[in-house]
Amino acid sequence: MRALGRVGLDLFLPPICLSCGGETTQSGLVCLDCFQHLHPVVLSCRHCALPVASEAYLNTSGHCAKCAPPSGYWNEAQAAWLYEDTARRLILHFKYGDRLESAAFLAQGMMASAGRMLAHADYLVPVPLHRHRFWHRRYNQAVLLARHIARLQPGLRVLPDALIRHRATQNLASLFHDQRAQVLENAFSVAASKRDLLVGRHIVLIDDILTTGATASICARHLRQAGAKRVDLLVAARTVKLADDSDRLHA
Repeated sequence: MRALGRVGLDLFLPPICLSCGGETTQSGLVCLDCFQHLHPVVLSCRHCALPVASEAYLNTSGHCAKCAPPSGYWNEAQAAWLYEDTARRLILHFKYGDRLESAAFLAQGMMASAGRMLAHADYLVPVPLHRHRFWHRRYNQAVLLARHIARLQPGLRVLPDALIRHRATQNLASLFHDQRAQVLENAFSVAASKRDLLVGRHIVLIDDILTTGATASICARHLRQAGAKRVDLLVAARTVKLADDSDRLHA
């Protein structure tokens, strides 16, 4: 009955591409042209998630030259796509344009790229929003991504409020890593009610974009200090340069 209903709905309201709005053969997908402009991260540094051309650029631990030894507080990071073209447009529409239907597609890409990262994970912990930004946006995009991933991986649980963001900070899009770290200092903490759940657990931190890693590093540090055994990072997209001013606009 659901399949028949979907067919009937598609006759009256043809499914559209999540990225460009053109017609597609099935709802919840992108069109062929937009799909061809998705740039999956096939081979990357296991710590910073930046893509490399070949394994020759990685050491025996899977780290690039800049991450040997690793400097962040997470163990491993993985991104589904580069933050370019279709992926960038999808995330901007999702994050600022109330296009919540993109969450499932983005989560599927993250799930496919995660490899063994989720196999032994206990909890997914989304990067939190400050309450003022949450009230303005009405949703936390990282929580939606985490919940869709959990549906695809039986046994995984989401702790949407394990981390608390105490301070509303300025927009970080144009700041470098050290500047972001300074702005974010003391902006996060672990919820007291969730500390016991984290002890000895494998946590996967979820966010939409990885840029400098400052936010993720501070969140991972708090999780480790609360007793987490391991913290990995899974994101929808990885930037290869600092975001420009257009990423602050509603798209």
